[in-house]
Amino acid sequence: MQDTEFYGLVREAGHLDTTDRAQVATEAVLETLGESLTGGEAGDVARQLPDELAAIVEHAAHDAAGYDGDEFMERVSERLRGTDVEPDDAERYADAVTDAMAVALTDGQLQDLKAQLDDDLHPLFEGVMIDRENV
Repeated sequence: MQDTEFYGLVREAGHLDTTDRAQVATEAVLETLGESLTGGEAGDVARQLPDELAAIVEHAAHDAAGYDGDEFMERVSERLRGTDVEPDDAERYADAVTDAMAVALTDGQLQDLKAQLDDDLHPLFEGVMIDRENV
C-alpha cells in the first residue's frame, strides 16, 4: 500500500474533505500511537506501513505510555489544535486511521499492536469498515 492509498482510506472513513486534512489527522493519530508502543513494536508496525507513515511511528517518543482511551484522544486533539482539522473529532479520525491500519497490517501484527495498547483503545480496531479485498 502506498501512502496516498492510506490517506485515501482515512479521508473516506474519516469523512474528511481533502487529502491534506486526512494527512494531518493521520499524522496526529500515528504519532500518538507511536508514543504508546515500545520501540521494538513501533519498528514492527512501521515495517508494514508506507515509508512516509512508517517514519512518523518510528520517530515518536516510544515510551509505551499506556494511554487510556480518554488520554489518547486528548493527545490526538492537542496535535490537531492550530490545524484546519477539527480537534473535537479526534475519535472519528483515530477510528479512520486504525481502520486503514487494519488493512495495511497483517492480522498477526495487528494483534501484537493491540496487545501493547490499553483495553480502552481496542474498539478502534473492531468493526473495520474497509474491506481488504477492495484495496
